[in-house]
Amino acid sequence: MVLSHLSLDEILARHDWILTFTHPPSVASLLRTNDAPSPLQSTQLKASLDDLKRPLAEAQSDLDLLRSAVATLETRVSRLQSIKLDYKTALSPIRHVPMEVIAEILRHSWPTGTLGITGSVFGASNPRHGPWILGHVCNLWRGVIEEFCPELWATLVIENTHPANSGSVNKELERLRRVLERSRNHPLDFIFRDVIAHAHPAEDHLMEQCFGTMVALSKRWRVVELSVPLLQIPRLSLIHGRIDWLREVYLSYCDDPPSEDVRAFEIAPKLEILYLSRMHPDAKIHFPTANLICFSDERKFLGDRLFPKYIDIVKSASKLRSFSYINLPPPFRAEDQVPLYPGRVTSSTLEELYTSSLNFMRSIKLPALKAFSYHVTLGRDTGVGVYQVLHEMIIHSQCSLTRLSLRTAWLDGGLLEVLRVTPQLEELDIRYEEWVERFNPVMISLIAEMTKLSSVEGYHQHRLIPSLQRLKIFLSGVSSITVSFLDWDFVEMIAARMPEEDTPGLRELSITVIGEKWVCDLDDEEYPFEMLEEEGLDVELDLCHMDGS
Repeated sequence: MVLSHLSLDEILARHDWILTFTHPPSVASLLRTNDAPSPLQSTQLKASLDDLKRPLAEAQSDLDLLRSAVATLETRVSRLQSIKLDYKTALSPIRHVPMEVIAEILRHSWPTGTLGITGSVFGASNPRHGPWILGHVCNLWRGVIEEFCPELWATLVIENTHPANSGSVNKELERLRRVLERSRNHPLDFIFRDVIAHAHPAEDHLMEQCFGTMVALSKRWRVVELSVPLLQIPRLSLIHGRIDWLREVYLSYCDDPPSEDVRAFEIAPKLEILYLSRMHPDAKIHFPTANLICFSDERKFLGDRLFPKYIDIVKSASKLRSFSYINLPPPFRAEDQVPLYPGRVTSSTLEELYTSSLNFMRSIKLPALKAFSYHVTLGRDTGVGVYQVLHEMIIHSQCSLTRLSLRTAWLDGGLLEVLRVTPQLEELDIRYEEWVERFNPVMISLIAEMTKLSSVEGYHQHRLIPSLQRLKIFLSGVSSITVSFLDWDFVEMIAARMPEEDTPGLRELSITVIGEKWVCDLDDEEYPFEMLEEEGLDVELDLCHMDGS
């Protein structure tokens, strides 16, 4: 009989005798005791073992047959489920949605952001990022992404993050070509980063080709962040007069920057934001100011050679809201203590100013100024006189500062005078390099003033910066001294400035002290601000003893 022709019941019936099988009495007796079988019993037991070989083999054969049948049936069930899914897919309601509508849904579902400092971008060289992912869902989505969503392909990062060879260069260039082809004529927002030293000539070739490709499309540039090595700098001149759509530029040079002037952005009628970093101290960047909203320049300071240019920017940019002029170390040369511009230039629109130049502060009048940051970290005596100059600028401007950030190596009583003319201040961020003993009395005096109250229209409010909501104090270079202002008077001042119900008050406190062999009264407390945190104060406390004390 062929087993494959038997029914399931017949197969099971072949083995029904197993259910009624019992041992003979002699064997059952042996199993109940530890007695050894007699010679006759041993012969019978061996014969019984031999008799079991055939039924065991038959049962195993039937079991293998059934397992094979189950596996075959499972495969067919899986196939049926796949067929069912195909039918449901064919009946999917999304098939009745026009491709244009699907494209709109995909556009809104994809994260968007501002390219440059932050934003949502994808690497053109990585098919696991960006709209490549959406194209993997199904053929319909792939078609929609490639044909109807050029803006999703028009925001990208071009960078060399892994070693290249001659074969991979062609693949990367082809992938970039496809991305740009699918972006059609949509404005391009992109980051080009070439900041890693190349170990293989193919990597140089890849980045040269990529940069050349993007330069050829400069008429479509809208937002660009360029980290450019010396090799690529001359090619920037090719975009001159061909960037009519350009709105934002974030330009940084790698290695030692050249001192030549940059005229690539001289004709950019829509330019609104320009960030410059690591330029040569003598290099002049030519650009229009008619629509300029934000300007930032961070470079080494070698005197006031560019001072007139910066003043002219403030004077001519009628829409300017944010201006940053930061000097990077080293080297450093002290400024002359006289204004280099006749009178004060007025900007009625500038709301944010970041600078490390006292002469610049002496030469401007900013009635709309809301945020000011002074940044110098070049040695213990740098920043001397900043408070007097800042006080004069605020008085001349008649502005209402809400944010003040001071990063310097100098502290004197002038800080208190500045705070007295900034009653609308909401955020105070003070950072001091190389904290020394003589600064402590100034801070103690400041804390005492911040505790005092005055009566205004029958209500009590703090006399100094009554609107303060965020206070940040950062001290570094603290060595072998007592930071005496960090005591319980400080904690009580903080507690007194916390808001009551919905009234304004201090909501955030950040204190960082970094150094060696320093002490303060709060060191012995497990956590001095715990109760204030429970009442809603957001506290960041980092008392860092580098020597482990």
